Amino acid sequence: MLRILIPALASLLLTTAASAQTLDATAPLPEAGTLASLPAAETPASLEQRVAVLDQKVRVLEARADVAQEVANARNGAGTADGDDLVLRSKSGDLSLQFNGILQADGRLFLNDDARKLTDTFTTRVIRPVFSGAFGKLLRWQFTPDFAGGVVTIQDAWVDLVLGDHVTVRVGKMTVPFGLERWQGTAALRFIERAYPTQLSPNRDVGILIFGDLLQKRIGWSLGAYDGGIDNSLTDTDNNDSKDVVGRIFAQPFATLENPWLSSLLIGGAFSWGEQNGTDSTPNTPSWKTPGQNTFYTFRNAEKGTDAKGNAITLANPVANGARLRWTAHAWWTGGPLAFLGEYTAVTEAVSRSGVSGDWKSSAWQGALTYVIGGRPHFSGTTVTTPFRLGGDGWGAFELAARASSIATDSASYATWADPSKSARQATSFTGGVRWHLSTHYRIFLDYEHTIFSGGAASGDLVTEHAVLGRVQLAY
Repeated sequence: MLRILIPALASLLLTTAASAQTLDATAPLPEAGTLASLPAAETPASLEQRVAVLDQKVRVLEARADVAQEVANARNGAGTADGDDLVLRSKSGDLSLQFNGILQADGRLFLNDDARKLTDTFTTRVIRPVFSGAFGKLLRWQFTPDFAGGVVTIQDAWVDLVLGDHVTVRVGKMTVPFGLERWQGTAALRFIERAYPTQLSPNRDVGILIFGDLLQKRIGWSLGAYDGGIDNSLTDTDNNDSKDVVGRIFAQPFATLENPWLSSLLIGGAFSWGEQNGTDSTPNTPSWKTPGQNTFYTFRNAEKGTDAKGNAITLANPVANGARLRWTAHAWWTGGPLAFLGEYTAVTEAVSRSGVSGDWKSSAWQGALTYVIGGRPHFSGTTVTTPFRLGGDGWGAFELAARASSIATDSASYATWADPSKSARQATSFTGGVRWHLSTHYRIFLDYEHTIFSGGAASGDLVTEHAVLGRVQLAY
């Protein structure tokens, strides 16, 4: 009997002592009628409400973190979504070497092409090993060759000097921070071919760029000087003394709101200004291609003509001859499985031909919407919730995509700089597509492009282009 009572009494004394330590001996007892003012025990319903409130706050914080990463990706030009990386590090950990790669194998099929003016083909669009690295927190670098088409080109070759947390200086050959879809990166594209605003934007150029962020990375800014190349072209050498100045700003105006559908909105704009001085052999004038990669707009070539007095003369090639101003406005938004990208770009460039000078004006726009099932869209690519596994439960993610895009040149000067019987004044493309993301790294694309033209043929308009584009992409 004692063996039972002694442990029980000891337990009771310990419990009483512990309870006494939580009481204030000097505190008066509640007066009569004041018991109702004491805090009541929470009911299960109130606990559920608190849990719901906390859960909502966690969701908002996660959404803000995602959006903050979107701003960082947009600012730094992220090309691939987060995933496995192959990294070598020195023993001290200061020196690192990272290896990534992008392979895009495409197929193009043109419907209603009985005259066989367009070529059905298979092609390697991109073959790029990507080498990057860092030395401590001071230096970063990237080197990207491309072997597509059996021709070696250097896409990127730059070094970053990181001056603190908010300012970085980049020198070398790099993506110019202007067009949004160009800045998004090759592996992160949601369509097989970029929309028309990219054809009025600079591509890669050699120069120096200073960029950084403000207000806890809610605003990204860039300012750079470059050799200044033709629209949508890779620039390795320069043929004139003038340089292009490029500036860009990217902001998240509603970052502080708790509504993730608004806080995810990113808007920005950029400008490019410089002088172009072409020659008859190097006119420095651009051309445009359809999503099927068929050229539909070029400047005139040297040809026979007449002067003001009616005398027969030979007209030279139109050449860039003076100031060129580009500007663009763009937006990115994601809400759950939806993502939207909008962009508008305009160019005004001085051109001359056989003593006749004037401005060549063009503009382009796009609006693209995608919906992801089994994953989530990000600026740097689509992440997959459950990757595809043979014999497993995962099917990857599926993405439905739709886009409208158009490009046009000024109708008043159209016939001055281009031949209306050979070059279309305007092209508008409507795109529909589906993507199967087997994993974050392996994707299969299928797009249908419907392109209509204004002008470009001796009888009026170019024949409408119906293109089916396919792609297998590996990016790691």
